[in-house]
Amino acid sequence: MNLSRRDLSFLLPVLAAARAAAQEKQEKLPLLPSKTYHNDAIPYTGDERKKTREFFHGTTHVAFALEMHETVLGPGMITHPPHRHEHEEIIIVFEGTVETTVDGKTDRAETGSVIYFGSNTLHNARNAGNTTCRYYVIELRGV
Repeated sequence: MNLSRRDLSFLLPVLAAARAAAQEKQEKLPLLPSKTYHNDAIPYTGDERKKTREFFHGTTHVAFALEMHETVLGPGMITHPPHRHEHEEIIIVFEGTVETTVDGKTDRAETGSVIYFGSNTLHNARNAGNTTCRYYVIELRGV
């Protein structure tokens, strides 16, 4: 694609404004400190069917937004209806069996498995076992 100087003169201010808006949004999140997030110090919200807890949600030194939380699902429970979002997610299965659906395809992940949901991918997950499943989610929200 060939862009003229005139095209660039319209495009550059739009890109600059979008970048400034993204930076302003990121500045509202705290800078993540180096620290240990102790298991007993972070309470769960929810009930025995589905509960979560957030370890951290903030930005790195280069303004990259990062979040980590834990989800515990009772047998047969789903996380949420299938949805998509811009950020990526890495899921580490710590206990049980998690069944994922990604763009209509189903797969099972056992304890010790890692799941990656790419940007704007239609996805969800459910506990496919007869016991509790527990997994950690790292959300890569970017700048």
